[in-house]
Amino acid sequence: MLRSATGRNRAAAFGWQALDTDSTTSTTIESSPAPGPFPAGQGRATSSRPRGVLLTADRVVTLGHGRVRARAVLVRGSRVVWVGDDPDRAPAHGERVDLAGCAIGPAFVDSHVHMTPTGIALLGLDLSGVQSGEELRRAVRTYADQHTGRVIWGHGYDPHGFPDDLPTPDELTEASGGRAVTLSRKDGHSALVDRTTLQAAPLARSEGVDRGPNGAPTGLLRREANKIARRWAVGAMSEVELVQARQAAAEQAARSGIASIHEMGGPDSMGAADFDAWRFGVWPVEVIAYWGGLDLRFVIERDLKQIGGDIWLDGSLGSHTAALSEPYTDDPRTRGHLEIDDETLTDLFREATHAGIQVAVHAIGDAAIEQAVRCWKRVDAELPDYLEGSIRRLRHRIEHGEVLRPDLLDDLADLGLVLSAQPAFETLWGQEGGMYATRLGERADWTLPFRELADRGVGLAFGSDSNVTPMSPWDAVHAAEHRRVPGHAITRLEAISASTLGGRHAARQERFVGGVRAGMRADLAVWEGDPFQADDPRGARAVLTLLRGRTTHGNAPLPSWRDN
Repeated sequence: MLRSATGRNRAAAFGWQALDTDSTTSTTIESSPAPGPFPAGQGRATSSRPRGVLLTADRVVTLGHGRVRARAVLVRGSRVVWVGDDPDRAPAHGERVDLAGCAIGPAFVDSHVHMTPTGIALLGLDLSGVQSGEELRRAVRTYADQHTGRVIWGHGYDPHGFPDDLPTPDELTEASGGRAVTLSRKDGHSALVDRTTLQAAPLARSEGVDRGPNGAPTGLLRREANKIARRWAVGAMSEVELVQARQAAAEQAARSGIASIHEMGGPDSMGAADFDAWRFGVWPVEVIAYWGGLDLRFVIERDLKQIGGDIWLDGSLGSHTAALSEPYTDDPRTRGHLEIDDETLTDLFREATHAGIQVAVHAIGDAAIEQAVRCWKRVDAELPDYLEGSIRRLRHRIEHGEVLRPDLLDDLADLGLVLSAQPAFETLWGQEGGMYATRLGERADWTLPFRELADRGVGLAFGSDSNVTPMSPWDAVHAAEHRRVPGHAITRLEAISASTLGGRHAARQERFVGGVRAGMRADLAVWEGDPFQADDPRGARAVLTLLRGRTTHGNAPLPSWRDN
């Protein structure tokens, strides 16, 4: 049954009670220099003086609980202790930082990210700009001439629209000077490798090795073969390279106004050692770790309350491996693939629900989303009375959910599932004549119907899936607000809420962090100008990012995250 587009349903979708509205104020703030940077440790309060730092700005966007006029926030320790419109009425505090020309809001949450691959891409071979197979080959040659290392890892090429063929394994070996080459497609669901990798990686019996008319491997790997090559390439990297990649990714997140990330690790991505490095390391971002394996013991032993993220029910549209209910428009021979059978998936859902563990599954095609819904319904129908409502309370997640058939929308709402989505995919692939239209035909009009989901109260949590798209939250906000299908668009503040409070709701953190109000954790971002109201917020610069009241980007008279 179609749910009405009530304010209550919309609030449930974004995790707030009442959005801020545009307002002006006549309060005069002290003159101050241009925003940031501020000398580190300037005027830090001592035990004999009032504690806390008052941050004032042109506007504070609180995202919730009725407050619509604010210009100042008092941070004491790890918490916000006061929010108000008149800084002179703030409680006693040790320091004041006036941020004229800036706006303060909740720090962003990236609800689906692969941090170490992001760092590898930041420090490695960026292929996002190549326009042909020949440019791809030249990029490998240039990188090989300028860098050392056992493996050349490149990421970001998208052959959709290339005028020529991809390089052969032998051409890549020649370009690299004999070093192993792994080039990950933009979506990460296929890779192009050289002759060395084909011979060294254990690919002989794996599924997904593309072969030419003569039966020889073309170098293109999908599905299981792609995962094997990825693990092999990572295993060939030095620990120094991996440490540098992790640090680069974490610092990039903090510079982007992000305070929390949902790290999607797993046995088929970076492995257990990398997963635990993110869990136990000290970073300038909070790490909510999801393990993309089927073994519940792995997460229970680590005292985690969530599993999945990269439990792949299918692949990707770009690689023709996302599972569709009808054939691909540009390749009617295939509908993609379901990677897990219903019995295995239902068993996982059942055991996780009994253990109180949230499950997040990767499902892009409508057949994969339908499989998740089907299996959750089976579990829901057999739950004992004492677990009634558990599926909704645990907020199980669909990751990506790109091809959402209209008949599936009510099912997501009824089950209380959260959609962890990447709006920038629409910018990348959803425009007229783009990859979605090529692969799906008229079904491209089904992709990521945010408005319809929000009106049903389906929780939305936005992220980047970096390194598929960059960790650029304002790009995601703009993409959600401006859609090729106008009926799928949501408002600016709804998109901001899905990019901040939505991630807190998905991680079940909203009781102590999210909105800017007294008692909440001080995870804040200060922006030059006012991207909350600007015609185009893309490119907004974060002046200051706080995590638990500590600076992770920019300078202010507050402790640094490095002081832990």
